[in-house]
Amino acid sequence: MVLKKMAVVMASAGLLAAGLAACGSSPTTTSTQSSAPFVEALSQNPDNLTPAMGTLAVDNMPLELMNASLAYLNLHDKWTGEIATSWSESSNGLTYTFNLNPKATWSDGKPLTSADVVYTWHYMTNPKIQITYNTGWNYVKNVVAEGPHKVVFTLTQPYAPFMATVGSSYIVPKHIFDKWTPSQINHGIYTKSTPVVAGPYVLKSWQQDQSLTFVPNPHWFGSPVHIQKMILQIVPNTDTQFNMLSTGKLSLGTIPSSDVTQASSLSSKYTIEKTLQATYNLIQLDENHFLKDVKVRQALDYATPKQQIVTDIMHGLAIVAHGDQVPGGYFYDPNVPHRTFSLTKAAAILKADGFTKGAGGWLYKNGQELTVPIWTGSTSHSEMDIAQVVSQDWEKIGVYAPVHTAGWSIVFGNGTPQNPGPQVNGKDEALIFSWGQGVFPDDTIDFNSKYVPKSPFQPSPQENGERYVNAQMDQLQAQGVTLSSRPARRKVYDQIQKLEQKTLPVIFLFWYKNETAVSKNLHGYQQTVFGTTPVWDWSMQ
Repeated sequence: MVLKKMAVVMASAGLLAAGLAACGSSPTTTSTQSSAPFVEALSQNPDNLTPAMGTLAVDNMPLELMNASLAYLNLHDKWTGEIATSWSESSNGLTYTFNLNPKATWSDGKPLTSADVVYTWHYMTNPKIQITYNTGWNYVKNVVAEGPHKVVFTLTQPYAPFMATVGSSYIVPKHIFDKWTPSQINHGIYTKSTPVVAGPYVLKSWQQDQSLTFVPNPHWFGSPVHIQKMILQIVPNTDTQFNMLSTGKLSLGTIPSSDVTQASSLSSKYTIEKTLQATYNLIQLDENHFLKDVKVRQALDYATPKQQIVTDIMHGLAIVAHGDQVPGGYFYDPNVPHRTFSLTKAAAILKADGFTKGAGGWLYKNGQELTVPIWTGSTSHSEMDIAQVVSQDWEKIGVYAPVHTAGWSIVFGNGTPQNPGPQVNGKDEALIFSWGQGVFPDDTIDFNSKYVPKSPFQPSPQENGERYVNAQMDQLQAQGVTLSSRPARRKVYDQIQKLEQKTLPVIFLFWYKNETAVSKNLHGYQQTVFGTTPVWDWSMQ
């Protein structure tokens, strides 16, 4: 499973590492140090360790180990201080005041102060820096330091998910980033250097295509960590990852859907935790030509065998998705109308829309063939299988849908002006990947018109890669983020979910059910739909 932009989702959209300390207090857990290393497999090299600039799921764990935010969400759904020790919100929702931990320090020994928080605001909103997206920060009017350990945010309007976006974003070191131009930051100078960080671990070594090794940050100001070496091994093949679990070489691992029937063979070494994930698989439909037509998108939705995918490819480790709100969550509407698989209905919609069969049995309209190439990552066996199944059914109704696989950096990348990537080449394309949804149901970055790419080779918000534009969606999203009342927000997000199904910015496939193998030597690790206990609670014994 690969989640597009997941590194930033973790910090900015609410899939946050969860902890157990009470809000506003400093954690004080202690235990003996672990001599055994923690080992987890990544499907490929991270593409960027610069905060807010990552594009792939594999960026998540390294970023989480090394960075710190003002606050994070714990297992009890309470915001908990990390860099901040306490905070307050004004009655009108326009001002947030944070008191910072005076012991907060960067890994090079420099103090972490309010100046770093102010600088992070400038960093996140600088149009010359290619931030993956700046959700929440675009509502911040000003950030002012009131002494070294107090900082005040002023917003342009009330913004309900402030803590889930801005408050949980990783803070960056002003004294390091100030030395570089936006161009240097964009070209990964931070990743190429030894990152100066505020989190519990620092990067000791990175052997490309082999492993990343982390050791405790000697200047970490939070709860003491117990594991003295964290190793992230690069293992692209999921079969190899399962073999590593079978031989006890991994401390933690998600069991691939293709191997779920063999999960019981791991019981002597691992505890299997089953959890619905706040992560859905989807088909992004890049609306450049025929895909601009909602009737074409509706036909493709009918022609997509979602239940077959859940049963045959995911082996039941998923449930069919009808929108982007987590099933069972407060904002989930179980009564959203949806389409069930029907090639007959799909063909009828396209015929009524003016498409006719032509050469080779493919559909044509105005002399142009209905071609929708399907792209996905070459390291994900399940998503490659999904692409093949979807292609077969789309082609049964006359849609030419060749399957292409490539590294995720190519699938999501810009490429070059001479050879642009599939997401930016100006053609109808379908991309299969996964997306993490946060604790607050704000989907502005996904489906709002202001996040349509302005130019693939210029800095701009680009999360709405499908180029979906709908004025009603924009209006509902703008309304939803201003409402502090959960029931009032629920009504807005019910409307959004119905609009998603009616207009299909993407085809929602399924929500993941994870079976995670947790080594019996790993203690203190827990997971929920939205995250895990913080790494300082973990130990290897």
